[in-house]
Amino acid sequence: MYIITILIALSIGLIMLIAPSFMIALFSQPAQDLYIYGVAAAIWTTFGLLSILGLRDPIKYMPILLFQFIYKLIWIFAVFLPNVVVDGARFDTIFLLLVFILFIVGDFLTLPFKELLKKKSE
Repeated sequence: MYIITILIALSIGLIMLIAPSFMIALFSQPAQDLYIYGVAAAIWTTFGLLSILGLRDPIKYMPILLFQFIYKLIWIFAVFLPNVVVDGARFDTIFLLLVFILFIVGDFLTLPFKELLKKKSE
């Protein structure tokens, strides 16, 4: 998952930072606050950069995958679903949902939950 995060999150995050208007037009997104859009771009870029370190020491950088896993689940249940019920779904949100689901499944299969939940021996 580190490699996928590097390829997808880093590249999309950088494009969002460098050419936000291009990304908004590409996915037919509505006009939005570029500061908040920039926060998402910076976070995805950070995930991609930190995932490079995760290739060297996967267990040490496991919180990156865990953070991705949790925030995507929260987004689906707290943002996507309530808004779809009220406003319906747009292409860009359906696309994002599908990408998030792929990441959630990948993170779930990749995360070493035994290691994560293991108590430290003294």
